[in-house]
Amino acid sequence: MKLTRYQPRLTQSRLTALLAGLVIGIAGCGGGSGGSGVEAPQGSSCTILEQNEFVQDVMQEFYLWNDRLPVADPAEFDSPQAYLDALRVPEDIYSFITPAAVEEAFYGEGQFAGLGFQSRQVEGQVRLLDVYEGSPAHEGGLRRGDSIVAVDGRPIGEILANEGFSASLGPPEAGVTVELTWRDVAGEEFTRTFTKAVVTIPPVSSATLLDTPTGFVGYMLFRAFVEPGDPALNQAFAELGQAGVTRLVVDLRYNSGGLLAIAEVLANLIGGAVTQGQIQYTLEYNPDNAGRNDTRFFRDSANALDLQQVVFITTRATASASELVINALEPFVDVVLIGDRTFGKPVGQLGFVFCEQVLRPVSFRIVNAIGTTDYFDGFAPDCPAADDLDHPFGDPAEGSLGEALYFLENGSCSAVASPEARDGLSSKPGDTGTRRWKVLDAQ
Repeated sequence: MKLTRYQPRLTQSRLTALLAGLVIGIAGCGGGSGGSGVEAPQGSSCTILEQNEFVQDVMQEFYLWNDRLPVADPAEFDSPQAYLDALRVPEDIYSFITPAAVEEAFYGEGQFAGLGFQSRQVEGQVRLLDVYEGSPAHEGGLRRGDSIVAVDGRPIGEILANEGFSASLGPPEAGVTVELTWRDVAGEEFTRTFTKAVVTIPPVSSATLLDTPTGFVGYMLFRAFVEPGDPALNQAFAELGQAGVTRLVVDLRYNSGGLLAIAEVLANLIGGAVTQGQIQYTLEYNPDNAGRNDTRFFRDSANALDLQQVVFITTRATASASELVINALEPFVDVVLIGDRTFGKPVGQLGFVFCEQVLRPVSFRIVNAIGTTDYFDGFAPDCPAADDLDHPFGDPAEGSLGEALYFLENGSCSAVASPEARDGLSSKPGDTGTRRWKVLDAQ
């Protein structure tokens, strides 16, 4: 990735996002690397009852709230997911089961099968939030802010009133074709047939130098805490450091989480010498697993910027590992949030493999150096700002980035970010609908 200076640009399958999962690798089963002591059914022995009993055993031993598990007979449920749903306590909207192959592809390679965009329904329209570089969607001309008009010739209104947009795109399999008609932000319409493929999410994008009246500001969009994020983050911070950046905006607006190890990388790169050797966060397990409690420390990073202040752009889709980084830095660095309240996920999961699936029960809570935890309502923005779909990422005219730059220039929120502006932003956990373990769908 090459660091660029911003130049205005002329605008022209469902993977259920695993991104609410703040996760630690894959825990061993039946004497594996995780030493869980819980025997997982495998192969021909994977009856529904055996899978449900495995879920029961894991939840009784490792679930953060195992002292509050309801009584539920595993023989009465027709799937491990249904049984898990019956066991979850009310505040647990995060535990889930997913195919092992899908999880490995996402967390290991940042990959999924689809078209390569994220979308949101806005006032009866479907608008694109992000289009991944190199994906079928991006290669076919789709861009952030575009509105989907029709799918396979069917008007989007009809689709939303029936099966919904995600279902209309067909299965999340490479080779599936779909015809999309869309309107760009300038009002021009296009129609094209797209073929789904294996999409690799670029973890870091739009590393940009923004020229302001008081000097350059670095801007970086970070999409997901997946393994490819380590080299991508280090490269981006190396380039920002070589450019002499001392003020930084990190865009986490759709980053719903991922691996703890990558969260540590980002926190170390931001904190640098300011935080080196300090407690970054502590994992606290249930009382039966208190011996697993683990405190992690900030480490030196060759590409760190040693920032005294960092600005994050956030939305209700900013979750989990993103919130961990914010919370970990807060005691040591001036952290400023621009945009909307974050999702609220101060807990994380271990992974347990069984029958080609992975069970991810909430297994620990996250605590920062001064004891801050249980932020289930998320973190409120210092300056509220709109997620402006009429402008691309990195454009100073975009609502949230514009507010971030105003704050860096003036040390305060703009008039646009007055209390009245909060009326247009979600402020309660329920505002995003039923908050389960998914935050967004990547198509």
